[in-house]
Amino acid sequence: MANASSPDQQSSALPAGLLSQWQDLFRRGKLAECEALARKLAVDHPRSGKAWQLLGASLLASGRAGDALQPLRTASTLAPSDWSISDNLALALQRSGDFAGAAQTFRAALEHEPGEPRLWSNASVNALESGDAPAALMMAWEAIRLAPNLAAAHLNAGNALSATGQSAEAEAAFRRALAIRSDYVQALLSLGRELSQRGQVTDAIDVTQRALALKADYADAHLNLAHDLNTLGDVAAAAEHYRRALALKPELTAAGSGALYCMLHDDRQSAESVSAAHRLFGEQLEAPRKVHWQPHANNRDPNRRLRLGFVSADLRYHPVARFLEPVWRELDPKRFELFAYDTQPANDAIAQRLRQRAEHWTVAASMPDAQLDACIRRDGIDILFDLSGHTARNRLGLFARKPAPIQVSWIGYPGTTGLSTMDYRFVDRVVAPPQRFDFLFSEHLAYLPFLSVFDRPDNLPDVRPSPLSRGQPLTFGSFNRINKLGDRTLALWSKVLRRLPQARLLVGALPNARMEDEFRTRFRSTGIDPARLMFRPRLAMAEYLELHGQVDLLLDTLPFSSGTTANFALWMGVPTLTFAGDSMAQRLGATRMAAAGLDAFVAESEDAYVSLAVAWANKPEELARIRSELRARMEATARVQPAVLTRALEQRLREMWQRWCAGIKPGHLR
Repeated sequence: MANASSPDQQSSALPAGLLSQWQDLFRRGKLAECEALARKLAVDHPRSGKAWQLLGASLLASGRAGDALQPLRTASTLAPSDWSISDNLALALQRSGDFAGAAQTFRAALEHEPGEPRLWSNASVNALESGDAPAALMMAWEAIRLAPNLAAAHLNAGNALSATGQSAEAEAAFRRALAIRSDYVQALLSLGRELSQRGQVTDAIDVTQRALALKADYADAHLNLAHDLNTLGDVAAAAEHYRRALALKPELTAAGSGALYCMLHDDRQSAESVSAAHRLFGEQLEAPRKVHWQPHANNRDPNRRLRLGFVSADLRYHPVARFLEPVWRELDPKRFELFAYDTQPANDAIAQRLRQRAEHWTVAASMPDAQLDACIRRDGIDILFDLSGHTARNRLGLFARKPAPIQVSWIGYPGTTGLSTMDYRFVDRVVAPPQRFDFLFSEHLAYLPFLSVFDRPDNLPDVRPSPLSRGQPLTFGSFNRINKLGDRTLALWSKVLRRLPQARLLVGALPNARMEDEFRTRFRSTGIDPARLMFRPRLAMAEYLELHGQVDLLLDTLPFSSGTTANFALWMGVPTLTFAGDSMAQRLGATRMAAAGLDAFVAESEDAYVSLAVAWANKPEELARIRSELRARMEATARVQPAVLTRALEQRLREMWQRWCAGIKPGHLR
């Protein structure tokens, strides 16, 4: 965490009383009064570097880094040997997105003051934000060597350790920072985030709530708490904290996206209300960015090779990459040139394979929207893909600036972005029946033969006989995220279990015993004996895939159905009984079953869902046959469907491009 160095009294030519007055106002958070006093001092003492520094520091603390640059540059010119001014200037450059300029300023300051630990500590933050975690860690260690009790340096070391995958060491660094300063809310926030990433979500919530007890208006803490509450399925409380974060920090667009993501899981919301909220957010996001909407100078040749850009934080070991990789393998390189804008770099096997497929790869994790916008325009991207929607680390603020002439949303998020600058949304006829759902999207719908294809998972274990075929009771299962298991889903499952009193239910991916007890209580309230329930924790991939051998049939969720979990299950021989409802999110499971030729597992109403469950329970031989044949069926479709989907995708992209070249506005492509 970078903290602006406080102007010290000894090096100033200003009247000591006025400097002390400014420092007192600054400590009390009276930033408007700080700015007013500093402006007067700069007028009265125009040759004082310290006066200009006070003005820059006031603006910097107010979140106006761009405005702080000019007075801080003036201060640096007037007092070039004052390291605290250089520190402030470097921080202003960093927060303005000029990481290279900040690094140069930090280096120059450190040449004069190599023994100043705060400079090393703040330089560490800049290095981490620019994507150089090893350098950030080295700088943080140097700060700690010089000042072992500098809490900020331990925090920065922890953040760098986390970025390099050293989770245990990162936690230890955060705890050292807190041992030095028990009220260090930024360290509590980082510790909570680390615990959450490790799956210790309940502990993460406790830590983040400690931060909020110390600083109730800490927007980033509300954001993190909302994420963790949503992870544990408390959608309503999560949405409230997202809204609180956004109210405290309107520029924190991740909070607005988080609230919308919660709405997709909230079974009290209608599809119409969810769509309206997305459109409202889109309008609010675009309003201040319309000044950046500029004509695009792309060559309007309708038949030339097109430049495709993909913006994503998930070009790594992630479900999105599993959907994307087979399409990238099939894309015709003579007709399309691939550009990747990676907003969360990784080095796993999938990331390495994707980097080999893309002709151009830009690490964009630390690029502000303005910088990435300029980069995309320089690259001459013709069609820019959003693969995130309103999920974590999305860059919808970038898309709201309209950096490419055609922008499309695909994979990643089962709903509209709400942006008018997003021209198209790829769908299929199952997930968005033509004309039925058009009004739910701000985008124009472009239809493919199926929504996506899913690569064959690595190291697949053999398909095991089902519990029913081994003489055990019929076992339903769910491996969905907890935040999909709302009251409406549990009520529907309970109807199934009441109709089949001998059947059991296995629920996977629960984080702890407390959550298991909560689910037992919830099922007991619907009349289901908890003895019929089995729970499993979140497992590593190999064990998770093996777990399919303990279930006969998966039960899908609502209002947010199964996507990735249904795909994994198909490869393990297990169909998913799903409900095709009135939104894209509710029809993900249906499109996967349809693509696998398993329409008989798709219900069009909740009553039909229960009836189908009962019907399949009475067809054990048919279930066993499907289980034994499904792996081979998936292998066959995996050889054919990627090419079919990619040829259709290429055709749609060409149609979009030809419309733009002819000056025709986007329209539905059915």
